[in-house]
Amino acid sequence: MKKPNSSAPNSTYEVGYGKPPKANRFRKGRTGNSRGKRQGEENIISAFKRHVLRRVKISDGEVSTMTLAEAVILKNYHAALQKNPFAMSNIYRLAEDAGEFVNFADAKQAGRPIAVPERVKTTEEFMAQFGRNRETK
Repeated sequence: MKKPNSSAPNSTYEVGYGKPPKANRFRKGRTGNSRGKRQGEENIISAFKRHVLRRVKISDGEVSTMTLAEAVILKNYHAALQKNPFAMSNIYRLAEDAGEFVNFADAKQAGRPIAVPERVKTTEEFMAQFGRNRETK
């Protein structure tokens, strides 16, 4: 790498961290990561969402239109009703992830409230807690 000519007249540009010499900067319109992700490329999550949210026609006695994800869940549901153990496992896993098996009356399962006041304090009790009364400010 060439060192900048520091003896150039009227050289007011300071070279340092984040300030490369003008001769070594990237040209306009170029990037330092030329092999990186191309603009507009989709990642795996967006490709998955695109496929799963595609609408399909299902004929189950009647023709209905639903997303592919809904169709897969419906197919698992019907297979679970036929006592398919893999489909039953999938349905139970979906229900558990959705929180269907949590008993909200049980504090161990649902968790306790973050803060519960013991009782409402009067203004005098609140001020006395901090060593003040209404007369002194």
